[in-house]
Amino acid sequence: MSEWNELNKTHYGSDTCVLSEFGTIDFSPEKLNQIEGGEKLSYDEYLEIQRESAKDCRHYFEMCYYEMALGFKGQIEKNNSKNVCFKRIYVEGMYRDGTCFDGKEDHVWLPINGFEEYEVGDCLSFFAEVYLYLKTSNGKKIDYGLRNPEGIKKIEAYELPSDDELLMQSINSIKCETCFLNEQCYGGYCLRNKDELKAIRKDMLKIAKAK
Repeated sequence: MSEWNELNKTHYGSDTCVLSEFGTIDFSPEKLNQIEGGEKLSYDEYLEIQRESAKDCRHYFEMCYYEMALGFKGQIEKNNSKNVCFKRIYVEGMYRDGTCFDGKEDHVWLPINGFEEYEVGDCLSFFAEVYLYLKTSNGKKIDYGLRNPEGIKKIEAYELPSDDELLMQSINSIKCETCFLNEQCYGGYCLRNKDELKAIRKDMLKIAKAK
């Protein structure tokens, strides 16, 4: 609790977002007013819920919320008269420095508005607003969802990245960030030996899939 108390003491009531051992903690009182379903929360409750649940949120949606979302893709798994569920949402986003990131979130529900003409099994690309909401089904939790979809287009299934492709994108990003030649690369051209790179990627992929 001492770490949490220190965070509270330093940032309480400020317009500050902190990446901590508890996850991303947003101390901004203004953010409290943006949580759908959280109208009755006090500021202290808002912070406590973040402390308890920040590590369990949809992290790629969180990244899009604080950075920039470039688009989403997914396959409809099921629907009803009010909502549609995507088996998996593939996330494309960009950090403020221009670096892009990719990821995925499983079993994402959205309001049916905009998706009425599509069927189970359809693969779609679209843009949407990332928003905060209070989840109360199993204790209180603040999480991220999607709403107000735009630019919805039907796409082919092969346009959805595989798990291995997403994993390899992460591996390539880590490899570049930790490479001893990263400050000497130009225009995305890698200076490392191609056979050496292939072996490194293969080993990292094997380790990642074993976890």
